[in-house]
Amino acid sequence: MEASPAPVSALSVTTTWDRPLVAASGGEATLLVRVAAADAAGPEARRAPLDVAFVLDHSGSMAGEQMQLAKIAVDLAVGSLREADRAALVVYDHAVDVLHSLQSATPRAKTALRLALHGVDAGGSTDLGGGWLTGCRALSDAKPVAADGAETIRLRRAILLTDGHANVGIVDPAELTTHAHELRKRGIGTTTLGVGLGFDEALLAGMAEAGGGTFGFAASAAELPAFFARELRELLSVAAAGLSFDLTLPHGVRAELVSAFPHERHGTRIAVALGDLPAGDELTIVFGVRVAAGAVGTAHALRLDASWADPAADARRSLRVEPAPLVVAAAGTVAAADVDPLVVERAALQRASIARREALALDRAGRHLESRAGMQRAASYLLAAPMTAEIREDLSTTAGFAAAEADAAYSELDRKRAAFHDARRARGRRVDVAEDGG
Repeated sequence: MEASPAPVSALSVTTTWDRPLVAASGGEATLLVRVAAADAAGPEARRAPLDVAFVLDHSGSMAGEQMQLAKIAVDLAVGSLREADRAALVVYDHAVDVLHSLQSATPRAKTALRLALHGVDAGGSTDLGGGWLTGCRALSDAKPVAADGAETIRLRRAILLTDGHANVGIVDPAELTTHAHELRKRGIGTTTLGVGLGFDEALLAGMAEAGGGTFGFAASAAELPAFFARELRELLSVAAAGLSFDLTLPHGVRAELVSAFPHERHGTRIAVALGDLPAGDELTIVFGVRVAAGAVGTAHALRLDASWADPAADARRSLRVEPAPLVVAAAGTVAAADVDPLVVERAALQRASIARREALALDRAGRHLESRAGMQRAASYLLAAPMTAEIREDLSTTAGFAAAEADAAYSELDRKRAAFHDARRARGRRVDVAEDGG
């Protein structure tokens, strides 16, 4: 309730409280922020040029159909680039090779990249970190491209494909995630794609989350072309690049970000990095807000400042949104107030998603009893929400995990499907079952 819309250009931001009241003794409220990008004006609408580094695992486990279909997928993706875009190709096993430096995607350069790709064979171990960082370095070191004497907005993205674990070079997931976080702050995003059932889903999901990109799962190599087509389509239609929010809190109010976006605290301000938002897409962000005890009638005003690059105008944009004040009221008034069901639903889905991710990590670590308890906790969030179609679907999946015997781990397929599902859910996107890794 008490939603406040604030449209600017092709981006709109709406804030809604579950109920804009807290008790005089102190209490909590939930703030839902919905960000929507309008559909592109048409096929000729201006878009930001793209710098993309394809980082391809060609270790021994990629031999056969996986390697061939990965080549086809990258080939198709290269074909969708325009001359204003630039592309690089990095391959890795235990060693790292730059087969094609970052160059404008002219017809000649595309042909050269495809020829280099054609000669890639599988063999060796997996220096995932070395390959990925080499691709990111190609993006970072590239000279800016100026148009009419001024630099234009460009999107920079490393797309990492692997079917295995990092077992050479940097192997610590926390270190790789930290690198992804720092690179994102420098404008270089990371998208990860796991193929088959042998990769580390927690590592790839964590890298993509910290890197402001997406995590994909292809249960079979046959799904690779569709993933690359979808990823490039989204990148080539970005309406808001490098979108970020600052939530500023008044005295006596504290907040936590429930959604799994990279964020930092600076005193009374929470800075949230949302990444790139494609045209026609929508994100939901959930904050839990706690207010200290206070006098009835006191109104607490929060402020939300958004900033992003607008590819259509080749300009920076900013927007200030002021949610409805959070008012201190008598306990009976708070209890009698209507609760916005959408906010409750979105918050439950977010909290359940995070609980499931924690439970999956416990299961992978062999702590199966704790994992099942975590799944039960996730189910409890969902049971407390309105029984919408999404809640019912999530509850069915979660209840199945919670009821599984605790004497063995979940299957790799189930774990990876759940990781993919929750990576999208936790970042405020709806889950398309058709993309659920088979």
